Amino acid sequence: MDFARSRSAVVFSLLLSATFFASAARLTAGASASDEILGGKLEKKSNRTEAEIKADITRLEKQLAASPKNYRVMFDLANVYAEASKEEDAKDLLTKAIALNPKYVEAMVNLGGLYSDQEQHQEAIKWFEKALSLDPENCKARSNLGNSYYAEQRYPDAMFEYRRAIEKDPSCCSAMYNVAVAFADAGLFRDAVTYWKKVEQVCPGTDAARSARENINILDRFTQPPAQQNKATPAAAPTKTPQKASSKTPQKHK
Repeated sequence: MDFARSRSAVVFSLLLSATFFASAARLTAGASASDEILGGKLEKKSNRTEAEIKADITRLEKQLAASPKNYRVMFDLANVYAEASKEEDAKDLLTKAIALNPKYVEAMVNLGGLYSDQEQHQEAIKWFEKALSLDPENCKARSNLGNSYYAEQRYPDAMFEYRRAIEKDPSCCSAMYNVAVAFADAGLFRDAVTYWKKVEQVCPGTDAARSARENINILDRFTQPPAQQNKATPAAAPTKTPQKASSKTPQKHK
């Protein structure tokens, strides 16, 4: 990394790491609030039809054939290939675009995201770090770097990247969301709710805000004061959606 950790960030990371290890047995033994967390990869689903996607591919392939070194067309076509589940073609085009423009940060972030989707996290980390070497304040790159660290169980490093992303960009919703997921995984539900509420405030109307609200509602029954819990009628367990991802898979920022 090009930057040094502040003392407070180091202390926070060490404390959080200890919490993960201390709570691991409890979180894996039986149902808990974090088992119900929707969390996970909030893949942005395309509202476009298959015909619309194919038409875009045909159009962009013609443009690229007419201008084979146009890295912007490569980038656009790679994104549509990814939308069409042609990940290898997308990766190949993004790699070529970066070769033509070695400072193409957006392409590096998207390429890292594709490797992350395929659980090739070391390769993903390489591309996110390259992007950050050119643009240290890039929210998407830093948040997704945290996700790759998280997938590698490098929890202190992941939390540091999320917090760094928020420091650099206070509107970085994905990093806020992922901090909340990490707290929920560790059983620190009040802290998770605090961060999900921040997501709602900073990013109203987004998929992240919607999922944050769903998670807050799930955790409400775990964070009520004892007096309220005694008076309240036991709530039925939330219905899990088919798309529910493990809470240990933070949100991707695309």
